[in-house]
This record gives sequence, C-alpha cells and structure tokens, in this order.
Amino acid sequence: MEDDLAAASAANEGRERDLAFAIDNLQRLEQFAGDQMRQPVIDRLNQWVQHERIPSDWEVDPALAGLPEPLGQLAEVRSLDKLLFLPYDGYALQEAIWLRDVSNWARGRQIDDLARAENLFDWVVRNIQLTPGTGRELDHLAQYPWETLLWGKGTAVDRAWVFILLLRQQGIDAVVLALPDPADPSGEKRVPWAVGVLKENEFYLFDPALGLPIPGPQGVKYEGNRLIIPPATLSALAKAPALLRKLDLPGHPYPVDASRLAGVAALVEASPAYLEARMKLVESQLVGDQHVVLTTSPSALIARLGEVAHLADRRLWTWPYEVLARRGQLTDEQREQIRMAMLPFEVRRDTPLWKGRVLHLKGVFTGFHNATYYYQRARPSKRALAAMKRRIAEEENRQRVPEMRERLEAQVRGKGDATYWLGLIAIVEGRPKAAFEYFTMRTWIKPWTQGAIYNLGRIVEDSGNPKEAAEIYRNAPPSPDSHGNLLRARWLDPAGATETRAKR
Repeated sequence: MEDDLAAASAANEGRERDLAFAIDNLQRLEQFAGDQMRQPVIDRLNQWVQHERIPSDWEVDPALAGLPEPLGQLAEVRSLDKLLFLPYDGYALQEAIWLRDVSNWARGRQIDDLARAENLFDWVVRNIQLTPGTGRELDHLAQYPWETLLWGKGTAVDRAWVFILLLRQQGIDAVVLALPDPADPSGEKRVPWAVGVLKENEFYLFDPALGLPIPGPQGVKYEGNRLIIPPATLSALAKAPALLRKLDLPGHPYPVDASRLAGVAALVEASPAYLEARMKLVESQLVGDQHVVLTTSPSALIARLGEVAHLADRRLWTWPYEVLARRGQLTDEQREQIRMAMLPFEVRRDTPLWKGRVLHLKGVFTGFHNATYYYQRARPSKRALAAMKRRIAEEENRQRVPEMRERLEAQVRGKGDATYWLGLIAIVEGRPKAAFEYFTMRTWIKPWTQGAIYNLGRIVEDSGNPKEAAEIYRNAPPSPDSHGNLLRARWLDPAGATETRAKR
C-alpha cells in the first residue's frame, strides 16, 4: 500500500512538473527563438493532460452549429473535445501570451473600459502598419494574429482581429460589425466594416481602415495637445446617419450610408483554440500574473447581443476558420513569403530581433536585457555589413553564395525593422526627439515609410503644433491609410489646404 501511495505521489509530482515547465516557459518566450520552445511546451502539456478529465461544465459551443460544412471538418474543429494538444495550440498559446502582455501595458491606467479600448485601438493603429486589401483575395496571405503582432503589418481585418483579442484579455467584449456587400445582389454577404466595443448594450465604433474611432455627435476637437475623438455608438448613427458624411473627402466619400447601415451584422470572434476543452483546463491553472484568457463563449455573447438595438443579424465570425483552411492550402509562393518574413527573426546565433520583438510586445523597456538592447544588437554596423558583402564576393564555394546573400538581406531588413520599432519604443518612453531620428532614417525604414510618417505626425500633434502635423499628413504619399490621415489633417487644421490624396 505504501509503495502504491509513493508511486502515485511521484506520478502526481511528475505531472505537476510537466505543467510548471510548460507554464513557466510560456511566460519567457523571448529567451527562445521561434519554434525552439513551442514544441517542448506542447510535449509537456500532453504529458500532463493525459491524466486530466474534460471539465464537467464544458461542451462544444452551440454557435459552431452554424459553421459552413467545409470549415466544420477542419482538424482544429473536430478535436475540440480531445485532450491532446496540437502544434496549432502552441501558436495559440504564444499568441494569447503576447496579447495579454501588450494589453496589460498598452491599456493605460484608466479604469473605464471604453477608455482602455480607446488606448488599445490607438496602440493597434500606431503599431500595425496598414496593408492594402481585405485579406480575402486569393493571392493574399491570410495572417494569424500572432503574425500580425510579430511582423507589425496587416490589413484592416487583421487590425480588427488583433484589437478584439486585445480587448478579450482585458475582459471587454467586442465584435466585428459587417455590412451588406454592394457587389452581392442577394444581400446576404457581409463585409467587415468596424469593430464594435460593447458597453451597456451599446456598440462604440472604431474603424480599423481609417485608423480612427467613428466620431459621435460631440464632434472632434484638438485639446491639451491631442485630438479627442469620442466614438459614436451604433444607436447614434442609426438615428443620425448623416454623421457618416463628416467622414467624406472631396472625391472620396466614406463608403457607408444609411441603406447599408440598416443591414449591419455582429460577427463574434471565437477561434477554435478558445473553444477547446484542453485550453479550459490550462486556463484554470493560470493565476495571478500568469493568468491568460484562453477561452470564450460565442453563444453566450450572441445571446447577450439580443439586447443590442439596430442589429440585423448576430452570428459566429467565420474568418478565423477560413484562415485555418487557407493556411492548410498554401501555394509555394506563399510558403516562401512566410519563410522570408520570418528569416530576419532567425538569423544570427542569439536571434536579437526575435528577442527584442517579444520583449517589445511584453512591454520590457527597462533593465539591461530589454527590448531596446536587443533591437540595437539587431542593427549591424555599416562596417559589419560591408564585411559580409566582401565574404560573399570572396566565397569560393559558389553554391553557398545564394544562401549567404539571403542571410545578408535578412540582416539588412532586420536592421530596418529594429530601427522603426526603436522609434515606437521612444514614443512610449516620452523621447520624441529620439523617435524623430529613428523615423527619418530613410535608408533603413523604407518599408515602414507609411507608419513612420503617421507616427511623425502624431509626435508633432503631441508637441502642440496641429497645423504642422496636418501638413505632414497632407503631404504623405498615397497609401492605404491616406483617408484617415487626411481626416486627421482636416480636424487639426480646418482652414488648411483641400485634401487631394485620399486613397482608401
């Protein structure tokens, strides 16, 4: 009997060690490059979970019943009730940790949920450079939220997805608001429009393509060296749709009117990982500073939305499932696109860009080994880059040359990324002059020109020079965020030049 008890105790201690290993390493992913720790975490979780039972209060969420059949057959959907962690879960856990970390420092010190939502939306706009398209184009790489966070770029839909998940980590409900597609004669298809942040049965509206809250009846004002844009509610727009016309620019009307607004649908985000029994078990073990939101109940939120006025429909958002399906059918060109996007984070033995980026998302800006330290290490000197070029020119094994050139290109791109992200950190730290210097290093941040111009404008706004900021926005080259930039210019300097560069 004593031997049996000792064996059971040892087995239990082993399971606890497996769980502790997984949880501890999830909290310090900056110490490991890419996949280095993700699979060991999954392995340990699988050793732990094989002795667990599905929680008695867990069930497959009823909202999944409306999922189109091809998507319902995805492996990630069919395994919701399995106590076996998949590689997909490793990425989902990493993603949730990053979302928690960003939301905890980017939310600000406000207590009010709407104020926190405004701060998180502002973080998304300043940190995720807008790329063209909706993401639904067949030749477009459908991104996961963790990729959008890591790469710092994404479509309006990518921005919306990240924003909603950041809010979830703060216990704030939000949905994608979608409108009838003008190109669909049946009127059944919906296209994403804005994010609705739910507060007291009202949706407060944020447009990720504009990079702006949709202004309410109070209007917009520049006060205290900042542009104040109280977000409109869906009810306010339903009563006064003419408010939307204040978002028109000469020759570029805002593409929403009263007729489309009448068909607005609320799409509820619930990626498969948030519906898994095994994630519910892990979430129950995370307490205190380690707590991460890993579950959600779309059916409960859909039921709550029955009390929200002016909705023509409310249902599960299928886009996260469509992304999973598309990522299972990548073209060779798309696989190469992903590999090249990840390469700057993998070059060099100590992977400084990866470590800097994860620490940046974590909000670690002080101490010796902080985000700035690693970003600086990811910026090889001109002399070092010249030496690499010489080695390539002198390489006798010509078969190695393409790989060497590729890694040189990755280091050059990584230097540009690190330079731009150092500018964003300088803003957070209240060092506008340093941020200005990073954002004007045009040789290195050419891929980030659009984001650099926007953030330069914001720096000038905050310095109390609204007219100068307006000129920065007006003189920016056409880009996916031009419409929003020109609206900011109009509000900052109403008497300024007529907008001519809008391009939504």
